[in-house]
Amino acid sequence: MVAGLIDRGLSKCIDVGLLLVMCGIVGYYGNDEAAEKIYRGLKRLEYRGYDSAGIATAGNPSIKVEKGEGTIDEVSEAEIDGTSGIGHTRWATHGGVNDRNAHPHTDCGEEIAVVHNGIINNYEGLKEKLKNRGHSFSSETDTEVVPHMLEEKMEEGLTLKEALMDVEERLEGSYAIAAVLKTGEMVAVKQDSPLAIGVNGSEKFLASDVTPFLEHTSKAIFLEDGDVVEFNGKLEIYNQREPVEREIQEVDWDAEQASKEGHDHFMQKEIKEQPKTVKKASFQDKSDLEEAVKMLDKADEIYLTGCGTASFAASLGAKYLEEAGYNVRTEQAHELEYSADSISEDDLVIAVSQSGETADLLSLLDKSPAPTLAVVNAVGSTLARQSDHTLYINAGPEIGVASTKAFTSQLGVLKLLQYASEGEIEEGRQKLLETAEAVEKVLENNKDTIEAISDYFTGKEHAYFIGRDKGYEMADEAALKLKELSYIHAEAFPGGEFKHGTLALVEEGTPVVAFLKDNGYDEIVSNAAEARSRGADLIGVGKNEISSFEYFIEIPDKGLEEIVEVAPFQMIAYLTSVELGHNPDKPRNLAKSVTVK
Repeated sequence: MVAGLIDRGLSKCIDVGLLLVMCGIVGYYGNDEAAEKIYRGLKRLEYRGYDSAGIATAGNPSIKVEKGEGTIDEVSEAEIDGTSGIGHTRWATHGGVNDRNAHPHTDCGEEIAVVHNGIINNYEGLKEKLKNRGHSFSSETDTEVVPHMLEEKMEEGLTLKEALMDVEERLEGSYAIAAVLKTGEMVAVKQDSPLAIGVNGSEKFLASDVTPFLEHTSKAIFLEDGDVVEFNGKLEIYNQREPVEREIQEVDWDAEQASKEGHDHFMQKEIKEQPKTVKKASFQDKSDLEEAVKMLDKADEIYLTGCGTASFAASLGAKYLEEAGYNVRTEQAHELEYSADSISEDDLVIAVSQSGETADLLSLLDKSPAPTLAVVNAVGSTLARQSDHTLYINAGPEIGVASTKAFTSQLGVLKLLQYASEGEIEEGRQKLLETAEAVEKVLENNKDTIEAISDYFTGKEHAYFIGRDKGYEMADEAALKLKELSYIHAEAFPGGEFKHGTLALVEEGTPVVAFLKDNGYDEIVSNAAEARSRGADLIGVGKNEISSFEYFIEIPDKGLEEIVEVAPFQMIAYLTSVELGHNPDKPRNLAKSVTVK
């Protein structure tokens, strides 16, 4: 990997669609050296991508760029000066993982540097026209068309802000773009990709989310689609070429929450935080819950949806609300979108998300005529802003790519919503407080068993997880955690479906994990026994240990079972990943939030 300092003078010049991932943007405009603050900010955003990274600063009269393949630590090898600049951590989509495809990208005169999160759908046509007009390209990215288009507009006499406004009108797709000029001016535009501004007196920050600037300020502006922002002595925001005012919001997170706090990995810290975050999830404002219940009561049909881990929370939430007597459907957002025309304005969509920026979920909501109730973690996210009502899960920043505390907090809020619909908010709150205590106990009491199961999994290539009723979603989530962190092939099935084909794959020593819930208990024990008779090693989780299981995690008979059951398997997946030499915070081929379809 080559990552050097390029002092941009007057020489010649030089992405998350198909892989369904995202990149991270950081910008700084102020009086201090920009590079160090951008570097620290990018470290906070590495969960959004870590194939390559780079920083560009305006060191009037030139742009200075440092970039290359690898993490920001691997790339940041030299000091570059300047009091304004931009940075980027990339997840490859357009173009391979190499130095030349790393951001920032520059124009032919190397006077403008650009970073970009998202996808420019029409970049190929734009690139061909630019080439025909004499522009040279040295990357395979969609991003590189932007600095060349800005260059042309500025040659016509436009300012950087005016140039960006013109260029943005010609772009198709979803994007957050930031650009810095060699003289220090900085601009940005947001369209269907998150972008926030941190305000700290005379210094301003720009980032894909709030975590990069929390150590400097808790005051944030969340840009809206079509917003163009200019940093040039003062902060100005425009939409449709007209000045607009955007509210400065106080973010109730702090920098310490977004640090490892002495743990080896963010995921380890976030698993252990769950006794606290489950408690925080219980502290929903009564009026917010009552407003949500009104939405439930008015709806003809209720759709619960999400993607990935959030979809499992949505599926469990559907079962909670069915128990309360509601007419409920659940489906993952990317599939529900295909039948969005069956959703009416008299229905309700409950959208579950950690980031509030998941492209498939937002795309579904764009097509749905029904009101939206958001269950989300990220304050100021697109989902939170566009929903009719929001219940925040209050889990704080979740940095590890694999969701842990956000999942259990989502479950807590959805269960509390069930209690609220039954007029038992305080009973529900007490249930979650008991759950918080039970999570701590189940991890502590089963520590040796959790470590033994982790050691066992390191020698396996396949694993199967089964459950019935609410145990099926737990099997889904436990299997997902194991495979996304350890790269062990893991699948989940309803207990009754396991024998319809998959049982043929069970042989001597195949691990089969069974979630033993009260509902369907005898049947799931029978399913596990059938697997054992074919040679399977059984791993169980439930209230009462079964001696025929090789390993068994016993959970206390208190609190919300689903939260208590999943925590040990989060820890098992984490420990297995570490023991196999993987980085559990940054599993291969994955990123924290899917911001492009």
